[in-house]
Amino acid sequence: MEESAAEEEQAAYIADKCNALGDLCAFVRNAAAMDQKNQDLIDGSGITADICKTILNTAELELIHLEAMNCVAIAAQALSNAITGNRALQGKLLRQQLEHGSPENSRTVYWQLLDSIHQKTNTAGLVLLLNSINDSPELVDLLCTVPSGQKIARKLGSLFGGMQDDESEEKNIVYAILGKIIENGCFSKLVQSDLSYNMYGLFESLAVYCKVNSDNPEKVDFVLNERLVGSISNIFEQIHGILSGLWQASGSETPNAGRNVDMDSAISAHRCLSALITILEIATSRHNQQLADLAIDCKLAHRIVELLGLLHVNLPRIQKLDSQASASTKEQHQKQDAEESQTSSIERLFMFKCDLIQIIGNLSFKNIAMQDLMRKIDGLSLVLDNMRIDDNHPFIKEYAIVALKWLLENNKSSHDYVRSMEAGKPTLDPSIAAPGLKITVDDQNKISIGKSDK
Repeated sequence: MEESAAEEEQAAYIADKCNALGDLCAFVRNAAAMDQKNQDLIDGSGITADICKTILNTAELELIHLEAMNCVAIAAQALSNAITGNRALQGKLLRQQLEHGSPENSRTVYWQLLDSIHQKTNTAGLVLLLNSINDSPELVDLLCTVPSGQKIARKLGSLFGGMQDDESEEKNIVYAILGKIIENGCFSKLVQSDLSYNMYGLFESLAVYCKVNSDNPEKVDFVLNERLVGSISNIFEQIHGILSGLWQASGSETPNAGRNVDMDSAISAHRCLSALITILEIATSRHNQQLADLAIDCKLAHRIVELLGLLHVNLPRIQKLDSQASASTKEQHQKQDAEESQTSSIERLFMFKCDLIQIIGNLSFKNIAMQDLMRKIDGLSLVLDNMRIDDNHPFIKEYAIVALKWLLENNKSSHDYVRSMEAGKPTLDPSIAAPGLKITVDDQNKISIGKSDK
């Protein structure tokens, strides 16, 4: 009984203290709003530092005390008002916090606020961060360069990817911050180290930025520098590995082997790939020759072809049965479709063949070097093999026709290559073939691409 009474007394004391601190912070919040004189007085008297300590210490009590949640949120609002519109105090606060933080030590007010379980606290933290870097490219660069700042910025990507309501205030604030990072050319710094397809939230924000600026190619081209193109190439390779493991497991003779695949990893890989494809479709639609050259230098073109090849040999092609098809043939197809439907829940996530073919065509537009590379690494062969109807990928034949036009334009060697395949004499060099693929030509001179026997 005595212990229970003591605990209740302690809880009441903490609640009263949090309420009192909240009242003080509310007073500061109101006094500092767009009043530079008061802002300077608040900082000069040490109140700004005290508010930071209040946030760091009180945030630890959020899980236990509702009063602590309210106190932290009000303190964050006060801190935000204390620096808004005051460039000197913006820089001072951000530099002080990032200097004391590290990837291992999250003790910065920004991280504590963004990592809170309280939505009101998250929103206050987002507003504080936005006000801290507003109208200051130098501070944006600092945020994305210092390790503790990079951790905060990556947290924004996680928040963006986890928010379902695109119209919510919080997601709009997150995008406003990430938009400043992108416009200042700092995005590639966030994905340079610890690169992973799990960063899909960051790439989804970049995809939104590219969509918004699709009529402003200079902005999109500015973002896709050599460092970022190299990072995208590496993520394509990661996703290829995830899918290879998935289909190897599902094709194993070991019972239930496919069930060991991490579904969360597959979904993360899908979301990241979807965002990357959106970015590349928009970026390549203007046929930027510099981007095409970067795609060659950074091996992105290779990774795109390898992924297309993997999808090509593992995703079933569904062709419509003609009206003369026998009942037994229809029944056989229906049975096969029923069997596939039980194992294709993950496969249906990766219906990106049309998109990859479009990107290959865009990259090859009036670029002889890319056209030659696509011929050598089976990109041309893959496009040729997709010039058929496939109900799994509507309009894939049309996508392939357009891509083939750009792959062959003013390229005699590629024209000769296609003629040789039509004549039943494939000229594939096995030493440079995409991994796991083989090309065959049947008696009717139709090209087919399938899994290698090796």
